[in-house]
Amino acid sequence: GAPGGGARFQVTLIGVADKDRDLLIEELAQLGDIEDQQADGERHRVVLTSSLSGDDIEAVMCFIAEPEQLEVRGLDAAGPAAAGESKPETKAEVEAEAAPAPAPAKPAAPAKAESAAKSGDGAKKGGESTSIRVPVSKVDQIINLVGELIITQSMLNQVAEDSETVNDGALVTGLNLLQRTARDLQEAVMSVRMVPMDYVFSRFPRLVRDLAGKLDKDVELVTEGKSTELDKGLTERIIDPLTHLVRNSLDHGIETPDRREAAGKPRTGRLTLSAQHQGGNILIEVIDDGGGLNREKILEKARSSGLSVSDSMSDDEVWQLIFAPGFSTAEAVSDVSGRGVGMDVVKRNIQAMGGHVEILSTPGQGTTTRIVLPLTLAILDGMSIKVGREMFILPVSAVIESLQPRADDLYSMAGGDVLLKVREDYLPVVAVHHALDVADAITDPTRAIAVIVQGEGRRYALLVDELVGQQQVVVKNLETNYRKVPGVSAATILGDGSVALILDVADMHRLGQSKKENPVFGAPSRARPVEELEPS
Repeated sequence: GAPGGGARFQVTLIGVADKDRDLLIEELAQLGDIEDQQADGERHRVVLTSSLSGDDIEAVMCFIAEPEQLEVRGLDAAGPAAAGESKPETKAEVEAEAAPAPAPAKPAAPAKAESAAKSGDGAKKGGESTSIRVPVSKVDQIINLVGELIITQSMLNQVAEDSETVNDGALVTGLNLLQRTARDLQEAVMSVRMVPMDYVFSRFPRLVRDLAGKLDKDVELVTEGKSTELDKGLTERIIDPLTHLVRNSLDHGIETPDRREAAGKPRTGRLTLSAQHQGGNILIEVIDDGGGLNREKILEKARSSGLSVSDSMSDDEVWQLIFAPGFSTAEAVSDVSGRGVGMDVVKRNIQAMGGHVEILSTPGQGTTTRIVLPLTLAILDGMSIKVGREMFILPVSAVIESLQPRADDLYSMAGGDVLLKVREDYLPVVAVHHALDVADAITDPTRAIAVIVQGEGRRYALLVDELVGQQQVVVKNLETNYRKVPGVSAATILGDGSVALILDVADMHRLGQSKKENPVFGAPSRARPVEELEPS
């Protein structure tokens, strides 16, 4: 239920557009009980009873309106609540929890302390919680400086290892302490930029209700993983693509109640929005239990649009066709979808954030659109690997295990592919030296090391020369500083000042596939033919 009871607040909305005003009032209804509303020209006043603090109410509101459009005043306490007085520094702000201030408690304090205990927020226990508004640019500057600090710290480690001082106990202790403090500092700074996905998901119940009404459909919205955190910069950019996918699911995916009943399904369709962390990425899924994608219809439309297609294409390749510019299978352009903004725009927006989109669909059972985004964090736990004379970094989150392949476990297939048997699984092998054209690397797979990695939900074996070690690396964007490099997600500066590329695990496999015309290994004779695979 809504957190009613507690203190009374007057929330004034100043010059807010009608659409946003409705959203804000709906949002306020979630935060407590609305007692009274009155409009007076540009100002709209809402009296609210809530167990939350004025700061908390304003923090939620700021995701829809600008700080200068809001005024939150406590009616029980004397004078305006702290929230109403804070002057905004910039439109994009981060809520930073500061230490509790020794202010006299308001009458709302017991209720607020209780709600703080519920939310498990240690900073709010006892007394007031105070917030400060900080421009995002300042937080970014701190993140960059922490990054430089970590590079300097790894340089010091390198110097200590290379010199004779490695036996100096005090120096080693000091360096270890520095490393630990730098990591804690980095995690603390990162958490300031992170906000829960709830801020994104909370916009959709109303949208789904309105659209379902327009389309005469019954739809139930389910959200999962609302507390999963994502960088604030990304949450704002993900709203548009998600809105488009939700509209698509409601318009094209979920059928009318009569058609659902005829197909033996419940009359009410189900739309699920879910978010979860997977390794170093966040996985956002829009799942509907509708009719699924129509393969024939998509192929027919693609042919009439002049795209080169064939009936022998796999389902995955057919689903990718809907990302072609201007592609729409809507018979008539409605105001719900087919508004000239196609899936190509969704794909472009998500790629611009360093992510990618996948579609899984089963005819008659529904469609899942999966968005995989990096948690755009400036620092990452990396595993250094060596191939030839080059050093590369793999995100530790993607690495499952590493092993030395035996000749008996390697199987060559038609088309130059090689599989590695790991326990009961047969994994595609990608030789890093082959995919990235690295000279002087070990070409015999039995002398190399296979690192088992997971990317886009699939597992691969990457062949490398040696594992060097694990370290924190500062992620530097390669695209803005140079250009997009296939198989590489970013770059970093190592302790000795050299640049190492951070590999994109999923892209490495695609790169290996595109080069498979050439034999993958220098010694294919070491791999057994696929006919010898034991039936699993």
